[in-house]
Amino acid sequence: MKPVYMKIEEIRVSKGVTKTHIAKNCGKTVAWYYGISTGKRIPNVESLQMIADALEVDVRDFFENNLSVTLNKMQLA
Repeated sequence: MKPVYMKIEEIRVSKGVTKTHIAKNCGKTVAWYYGISTGKRIPNVESLQMIADALEVDVRDFFENNLSVTLNKMQLA
C-alpha cells in the first residue's frame, strides 16, 4: 500500500502543480506542505480536503488504492 502523502505527491506531479501552488491555495506556508509531501507532517481531514481542492481532485483519490486492497482482503476472508 502506498502512503497517502506519496499518493498526493504522485497526483501533484502528474498534474504539473507546484508545492507553492498547493500551499498558497490552502492558505498555508510552503514549509507546511513540504512537511506533508515528505510524510513528516500528517494532514488532518480539513487539510486533505484543501489539498484535494487545490489539485482539483476528489479527496478519495488519495485513498482509492488503499481502500481497494483492504476491501479485496476482506472479501477473501
